[in-house]
Amino acid sequence: MHTDCGPKPADSVVTTFVDEITKTHEVTMKNHLSVGICALTLGLAVSTACMAQRDTLSWDDASIAKWSAPFERVQITSSVDGSRQEAYMYRSTRRTPQPLIVSLHTWSGNFTQKDPLVKEILARDWNYIHPDFRGANRRPEAMGSPQALADIEDAIRYAVSQCGADPQEVHIVGVSGGGMATMAAYMNVDYPVKSFSAWCGISDIEAWYHESLARSVRYAQSIVASTSDDGRSINAAVARQRSPLYQAFPREKRDGARLYLYTGINDGYKGSVPTSHTLYMYNRVVGELKYGLSDIAQIMQKAETDGDLVSYREMVGVLAKQVSDTARAQLFDRDIHLRRSYGPVELTVFEGRHEQIPQALGLLSIKPQSTAKANIVVIGDGNAEGEGGWVSNLSRMMPYAHIVNCSAAERTVGFDGDDGDDSNTLTHAGAYLKDAARQLKGKSCDCIVVALGTNDARVAYRDRQDQVAEHLSRLLRTVAHSSLVGRTTRLVYICPPPVVETEDNKPQFQGSVARLSELSATLGTVARQAGWDVIDAHRLLSGVIDYYAPDGIHMCSEGQDIVAAELMNRIEK
Repeated sequence: MHTDCGPKPADSVVTTFVDEITKTHEVTMKNHLSVGICALTLGLAVSTACMAQRDTLSWDDASIAKWSAPFERVQITSSVDGSRQEAYMYRSTRRTPQPLIVSLHTWSGNFTQKDPLVKEILARDWNYIHPDFRGANRRPEAMGSPQALADIEDAIRYAVSQCGADPQEVHIVGVSGGGMATMAAYMNVDYPVKSFSAWCGISDIEAWYHESLARSVRYAQSIVASTSDDGRSINAAVARQRSPLYQAFPREKRDGARLYLYTGINDGYKGSVPTSHTLYMYNRVVGELKYGLSDIAQIMQKAETDGDLVSYREMVGVLAKQVSDTARAQLFDRDIHLRRSYGPVELTVFEGRHEQIPQALGLLSIKPQSTAKANIVVIGDGNAEGEGGWVSNLSRMMPYAHIVNCSAAERTVGFDGDDGDDSNTLTHAGAYLKDAARQLKGKSCDCIVVALGTNDARVAYRDRQDQVAEHLSRLLRTVAHSSLVGRTTRLVYICPPPVVETEDNKPQFQGSVARLSELSATLGTVARQAGWDVIDAHRLLSGVIDYYAPDGIHMCSEGQDIVAAELMNRIEK
């Protein structure tokens, strides 16, 4: 399904502009695909060139990160020339095979480069590798060379073997130069990768050379260094050979694989990779899938009448930022200006610049599944309640389980709410357990989960924090001695996650960041001493809560998956 939220410029000036650009393309397509569109982009962005360079560098920072355990530095022998290529790798601690995320460094970086994905890798406990693939794109052996592409595939096979990863759940992610490498991997690698996510990638190296030259940014010289023999001028043939846009499409190898292409609508203004690179790459692949066409000029002709493709007019609208003012779909907190999809290929132009949004891993179609037929009872608060909460996500991950959800917003461990004691779980625990037993119809309970504590850190209870541990101790005893608990029933306590103070939640949660940090640790200790299995959601989510919880308290569904998957893992054990 595709949602067309794209721009539709209609005034005569824009129409004339489109006609001129179209004519330019018809003339120049034989020699150089992107001249017309690139010229437009350069003209629009020339006044912001300096800002564009600074913004790009923020996503091409090659400084060395402070990598430490549990990430390990490994060496991988190249299948091409026997050289040793290094990488940083993380092995999932879970017993069942987990996905492998292959995160590709940017244009000027290498495997030591800081990767913002690592916090979420730890939270989700997925396998991970950050390979070198010949380092920065400043020499012929790098920049999409056969050696570099082989290094990516070698890294995949190494990590699958060493981590015991699920070989059918390999996902490649890259931004900027890493986005280009992701596109190139899509067009070249033999391994059956499940998805490729390319953010603001370069699809046409020769076009980007001219764009970078016009902006006086350093990338033009690095392209020369990577393609030429004399170091003075670009070798256009080599640049084209290494450009994903012109490479042969491996239809059979990509059977079942998904390609996600993302670009910020302000890239080219605030960032040095115009959106045209992503738009053309989308058209190229869809043209292959739908029409068997590899010639981009022929594909663009089809685009004039085929709504599954992006036409010249729409490209100009995106490049000129002629966007619709009507309500649009959202990519988390970003407006989507244009979205297209055809089969396994999806294009998203979002409100942003040259960047990969923080929730990139949450967009992947990774949904762990369990066949366990467990009976589960949950007593929780607003994060566990309703559609999109972690309990509803758990029910999708465990379709054969029977989950009784006794959760509600505002619920505390043992404090009365403003309107009486309806939110006091300690007071009502007996009623909740009785209702759960009724719904289970006499069946044994395999797991009881208590997930409370966030609301006990509110401003209203800030002078009574010393009571919360005792409240939880009493509640856990009540649950443990209920008729639902048998000899094999697993008892799980989920510590309260962190919160982020926002202007909207401050009246109720001001100062809760510090209170919850201390309270969560205390409650975890209480639960362990009572013999309960403990999931430390505060630690688990501390690196991702700020971009998965729009209101600072309640996570969106993609963030709730983290808690649900961790609980599923505990139940499966």
